[in-house]
Amino acid sequence: MSGGFSIVNGVAEITDPAIYANWLDNEEFKSAVAQADTPERTAKKRVLIDFEADMARMVRDNRVQEDVVEVMTRYVVEDYIQRDPNTPGDGREHLIEHFRRVPIIGATPPPVVSVILDGDVACLMMRELAPDPVIPGATYEWNILTVFRLRDGLLAEHWSTFRKVAPGQNPMGN
Repeated sequence: MSGGFSIVNGVAEITDPAIYANWLDNEEFKSAVAQADTPERTAKKRVLIDFEADMARMVRDNRVQEDVVEVMTRYVVEDYIQRDPNTPGDGREHLIEHFRRVPIIGATPPPVVSVILDGDVACLMMRELAPDPVIPGATYEWNILTVFRLRDGLLAEHWSTFRKVAPGQNPMGN
């Protein structure tokens, strides 16, 4: 173990709670999660981790309006396909407009703790400490899954596990 985490069976097990807040700027953590058996697979995983980190940084720093076009242009193909019921419309421009309307809660979004690749399709697992609804004062590790398809090193398609929510509500339940 190093730096408050270890990689166990391809999943980052976090032992230092500070990583939940600093993961997006923690190069050691991101590199360890991206590690794969070939440089090509490591590069694919790294694109997805860096995308999530840049998105998280925009939210944390309350800079969505200023940075969303640059971030989406860097990581997302123009003819992006969206399969999240809370983000209607295909294309990078629809995605940009969606993020311009997302309520900012000021907290750092959860870290990517694993990326599972099958060709150009990747499942990302993020982990957040959430209040335990059964044990007062306790938390539990909530694993959040999302799936992307890559094309030429960019995000081309997205599937979400979230249920549809009313506009203004957070599909992650916060």
